[in-house]
Amino acid sequence: MLMLMKMILNAKKSFLLFLFLFLGGFLFAQTDSTRSTPVPEFQIHLDRPAMEIKHIMYDKNFLPIQGRLSEDKKSVVIKNYQKGNKVRVKVVYPDGSTEEIIRSPCFIDPYVL
Repeated sequence: MLMLMKMILNAKKSFLLFLFLFLGGFLFAQTDSTRSTPVPEFQIHLDRPAMEIKHIMYDKNFLPIQGRLSEDKKSVVIKNYQKGNKVRVKVVYPDGSTEEIIRSPCFIDPYVL
């Protein structure tokens, strides 16, 4: 009887040790949550190179959107775009002319460097 109790006690200790090491491994295997993930950007292609953006906004509610011209000036790069919404962009071309463009979500592509 005493021998059986010692075996059970050793089995419990071994199980607890195994459980501690196993769960401890999961805790230390977690990724670093302090790293920020890049904000996805989207783009609207222009027919010709632009010089400046006057405004970028959602077509439905006219809320402004952050954006910039691409390096080649042939597309407008949009930050924090809410998928499924039309976008209204007013651009100025080098010849001084302006154009307001409205693009549906079908024509707003992910921006890949």
